[in-house]
Amino acid sequence: MVHDHVSLDPYSQFVSVAQRKDLEVALEAAVEQAIATAMILPIWGILVTRHDHGSFTVTLTDSVPFGTTVELDLRDAP
Repeated sequence: MVHDHVSLDPYSQFVSVAQRKDLEVALEAAVEQAIATAMILPIWGILVTRHDHGSFTVTLTDSVPFGTTVELDLRDAP
């Protein structure tokens, strides 16, 4: 399931799945949309943040260089 997420970034999607088998398809769709959006004005990179085993946020951000995808795993964060 993909939800809109309020953000100051030009693109941000919250992805939540109940089963592992759905994860790849949902994340791929969100990343593909982020790529399409980034191509309009190519200044943002993609940040994929894992919140827990089944929830992620895919965001375009100027803190990641254009053409780059960075993964951040918050599961082990203090």
